[in-house]
Amino acid sequence: MSKKFLPLISILLILSFALAACSPKATEAPVVEEPVAEEPAPETEAPVAEETEVAAPAEEELTGTVTIWHSKKNEETNSLNAIVIAFKEKYPGVEFEQLFVPADDLRNKFETAVATGSGPTMIIGNADWGPASYDAMLVQDLTPMMTPGLMDTLNDAAANSVRYKDAIVGLPINLKGVLLFRNKSIVPEPAADWNDLIAKATAATSGDVQGMVFETGFFFAAGHLYALGADLMDTTSGVPTFNNEAGVAWLTALKNVKDAGIPTVNNSDDDVNLFKVGKAGMIIDGLWNVKALTDAIGAENLVIDPWPAGMSGYVQNDNIYLTTSAAGDDALATYKFMEFFVSPEAQAFWASAGTPELPMAAGIPVVKGMEVTDPLAKQAIACFAGGTAFPVIPQMGVYWDPMNNAILSVLDKGTDPAVALQEAFDSVSGAVK
Repeated sequence: MSKKFLPLISILLILSFALAACSPKATEAPVVEEPVAEEPAPETEAPVAEETEVAAPAEEELTGTVTIWHSKKNEETNSLNAIVIAFKEKYPGVEFEQLFVPADDLRNKFETAVATGSGPTMIIGNADWGPASYDAMLVQDLTPMMTPGLMDTLNDAAANSVRYKDAIVGLPINLKGVLLFRNKSIVPEPAADWNDLIAKATAATSGDVQGMVFETGFFFAAGHLYALGADLMDTTSGVPTFNNEAGVAWLTALKNVKDAGIPTVNNSDDDVNLFKVGKAGMIIDGLWNVKALTDAIGAENLVIDPWPAGMSGYVQNDNIYLTTSAAGDDALATYKFMEFFVSPEAQAFWASAGTPELPMAAGIPVVKGMEVTDPLAKQAIACFAGGTAFPVIPQMGVYWDPMNNAILSVLDKGTDPAVALQEAFDSVSGAVK
């Protein structure tokens, strides 16, 4: 996947979500997987979250129907079915209905159905859907039903991505995002911090082999901003909060990398291509490229490092949501299933959704301390433990160009970091509404 399209994809997703919320439309009949799920008849009113605040019965007494809409295919569907079977062993009185909807149609169909009080009780969707769907009263706040301490068992960044307006609008089910890759045949040991990273990259540079090719594109470099003590924005209002000493330290750190002679790229695949042919010792890239990098340099050479001090990367995830169509026994059964979905038992099924060719196709388990067998998956978990939540509110769309322009202004034009940061702040502040 070409990195240069990632910010554009995020913006298009955000814009498509906004348009969908404003003018939902009916979609063509989706393809249904087994078991076939029929859409429930519309109710007269959409239920509210308060109806689900009931005491949980004993396991054998739990009843209701969990209706799941999703766009998962192949191995992921098999894993989902395995999770359903394991849950029914605990709660035999709960029934399940599943409906496959093509990914391009899922959100519109979900919004249209739930707005009329019908549709699923649970949906598997993008993390970006949470805030807008909650504001539109399409998904419920899970806080009243949640088992105390549940969120503490999940990766911190993923858990933060579902917190919005003092509510918990969904549960994360996997980890994806930005990682630090190293070819240990070129750079034998991991870096401890920014200075050590520069020192190791410089020492490993010889001839046409670079110790590191550093990605400065905003999606890949934004995590360092948080690791240095700044926040990009207020994640409720979208108002920028990065214009401070920590923000200046962020741009200064990127400048120090280039000043040290380490090659930089900005939303380019040049670093990945050099890494694949053994000409770069370290790169910052996404989980989606694990298979390609392994094939290129061999599993014996590829390492995913924990983030050095002062560095981090965005963590992304898919979510499960309790819709406002869920009420009574159906709501309780659905929420119990959602909690089970983020248990180690169910996450083991979900993590196995990959294939030998794509072992991490469904992402990395979201549960802290969970044992996995794949060595790179273990390393990715350690790297994601130092990651930061990707902002999923619609206002994120106005940040891409100003922040990336600030980076390029400092690195390519020699602009003072404080001046470049102020310009980005003014631009974002004027655009946030």
